[in-house]
Formats: sequence, C-alpha cells, structure tokens
Amino acid sequence: MRVAIFGDIHGWFEPSQQPTSEYFRTLVASLDCELMLQVGDMCQYRSLARPVYWIYGNNDWPPAIADIEAGRREGHNLRHIKTGQPLLVTAGAETLCVAGLNGAYDPLYSELPEADGTDPAQASFFTRSEIAAMLALQGTPIDVLLVHGCPAGLGLGREPDHAVPALRQILDTLQPAYMFCGHAHFFRYVRHGPSHVYVLAQLQDEYYVLDTQSQQLERIPSHPPARHRART
Repeated sequence: MRVAIFGDIHGWFEPSQQPTSEYFRTLVASLDCELMLQVGDMCQYRSLARPVYWIYGNNDWPPAIADIEAGRREGHNLRHIKTGQPLLVTAGAETLCVAGLNGAYDPLYSELPEADGTDPAQASFFTRSEIAAMLALQGTPIDVLLVHGCPAGLGLGREPDHAVPALRQILDTLQPAYMFCGHAHFFRYVRHGPSHVYVLAQLQDEYYVLDTQSQQLERIPSHPPARHRART
C-alpha cells in the first residue's frame, strides 16, 4: 500500500503568502496513494477530494472538529481518528490498523485525570485518561500510530515538550510497526525495537510517501505552484 503522510500544515509559503492548506488540498487530490494520514495541526478544516485520516494537535480547534462530525459544519473527507479507537483501513488486498492519540503534551493539562470542559484550550492537550485509553490497546496489532509529539529518551528533540515520557510509554506498550510524530517541525528517524519511529517536518518543507511492501519512506520536497499576478 502507498501511504501519504503529512506533518503539521499550519502556516504559509514565502514569498507568495500562499496558505500551506491550499497546497495540502492540491496534494490530496493528486497523489497516487491508497491512504492519506496527517499528524495534527491541520488548522484549516475544509472539504477534501479524498479521505484523510488524522489526529488533532495543539494548534487545532476541537470544537470545530466536533461541529463537522455533528453535521453543523462542512468538512467532507476529514476522517478524525479518536483517541484509543483504532481503525481498519483496507486498500486492495491489504488492511492496516491505524490508531492515534489526539492533542499535545502540556505540563499543566496533561497531568489532569481528564478534561473537565471548563477551559476550551485544554481540549488541545491530552490528559491521563487519554493516555490510559491508548495503553488499553495493548495486545492490539497496530500498524500505524499517529501522535503529536515525540517519545522521550530516543534523542528526538527537547524534553518534555517535543519528546514526552507518556509517548514513550505508549510506544513501548503498543509496539506499532510505524509511529509518525508531528509537532517538532523537523525530520528524524530511529528504529526502536520492532517500531519505525519517524518525526515529520512540516508541510512547508516536505511530505512523505510510505510503501508498506518495501517499508521505504520517501521524503518529497514541497513545491507549491507559483501564483501569478493579473496584468493591469
């Protein structure tokens, strides 16, 4: 299976000021891939030509995602993966089990037992109950795990913001075939036990295509089309 994976999408390209979300929509419509995944900080929730399975990050707005899921806001083909609820995605003869943890780490919110709904900003950060929901998947064969942050102790970035002990615990417990990490805005790779762990650069820099048969990940530089000014 060919799988497209996108890092953080927020921002725009210089000097054209073209929103990165426009380029993202173009890629989704044109890439020759059977599955598309995104690791959070999508930020622009517009309809897409094909399904994209994703988690939200610290710059996303969960109330808008809830509105899309309830039909109060348009957002076709945005397939939000809920924390602790793995999905089976089939393309041809191959089926992948995809799971994800929504939100990023925050030293205040992530130590709470669970979200209480009183602070809208809190929804963008995971809590202890959400970590427990992921750990409860132990024994489930996870092919792809999406997180918005990096597991601690693997040399993947500053700790505990980019590299988080709870994400390392989830990685060690679930042992997915692949773990894709957002939030850090740079590319890193490490093999940890049976898992291929990739930290993804933001879409302003590059995007990725994984061939699950060869287990090769291709890094593709982003080249948004130039905008042309109308003649006066």
